[in-house]
Amino acid sequence: MSRARSLSLFLTLVLAAGLLTACGHGGADHEATATPEPIPTTALTLADIPGATTQAAYRGIRVETFCKGIENSVTIALLSEPFHTVTVEYELADATVYETLALSISTIRPNGSFASIAEDIAACDGTDQEVQFWSDYPLQSGEGVFNATPDMPETLAGFTITTTMETDGSQRTIERIYAAVTTNDGKEPGIIVLTTVSNTDEPATPAPLELLDTALERANATLDPTAITTDLGPRATRTPTTTPTTTP
Repeated sequence: MSRARSLSLFLTLVLAAGLLTACGHGGADHEATATPEPIPTTALTLADIPGATTQAAYRGIRVETFCKGIENSVTIALLSEPFHTVTVEYELADATVYETLALSISTIRPNGSFASIAEDIAACDGTDQEVQFWSDYPLQSGEGVFNATPDMPETLAGFTITTTMETDGSQRTIERIYAAVTTNDGKEPGIIVLTTVSNTDEPATPAPLELLDTALERANATLDPTAITTDLGPRATRTPTTTPTTTP
């Protein structure tokens, strides 16, 4: 295990220990918990996901990859109440679907979070990465080769990874997309994360991209084409720019 990943794991465990007292089950900055929350009205419904039989909402990210700061980019701007990241978990016969909603980002760099996600995914492409599954109790983890999804529009970033579980050697395939969005007529930047986890070495059905249009409709959100090109400095604005910025 690399020094950087060892440090990441150490920090995760330290933070998890602090949260266990308050939450009973959680870790990192994502405050993943085993305590259900009300299902947001902005989330996908059971009827939106073919084959889904149950749904439940939880605070934080339920499937976490250690690819750099990729998950912190989703949650770091939402740590203060009343806003926090919520993940809705949908159970299927041979897979699980997750929708993570971070729709009320308040930061001087509103689009910086998504730009960081895209950069981290590109940097991790082709490397071995560890994944933690907060949905399972006790906490489980696996490892596999991280593959960035090619040819994604600027509003999306994604990856696929087939992990081998540490506990029993079984395999799970994770397919995930991050969508940069705005709500409230373009005034509020946000991120929607759609994840599928199959119980095999093949991706699950439906794929995250197949759920995106419905997810946008439910959240009353619009894809933000300026999410990467918008100025990421202190003067970053919540409103879309008209002139794209070219990255050197």
